[in-house]
Amino acid sequence: MPVHKSVLKRERENEARRLANRINKSRAHTAKTRLDEAIAAKDKEAAYKKLRVFMSAVDKNAKRGIFHKNKANRLKARATKKVKVAFNELAPVAE
Repeated sequence: MPVHKSVLKRERENEARRLANRINKSRAHTAKTRLDEAIAAKDKEAAYKKLRVFMSAVDKNAKRGIFHKNKANRLKARATKKVKVAFNELAPVAE
């Protein structure tokens, strides 16, 4: 076990950051789950509201450095595409 004051402080800081990152990742994951539920229920208005909540959570994680900006953009693009395809606003594209 380390005994240097700076190492002990670093351990405390890392644990606090880890917990904060986990909470924020979970918030984005929960928003994605709720978006998927709204899409499955075929509720267009709710789906677009949940999409905005999801995008906000992902953007906040990217801003905080929890997600890389490219990952954030990829997640948002896929979610938007999923909503548009579900409500026939975009032709489905073979992936």
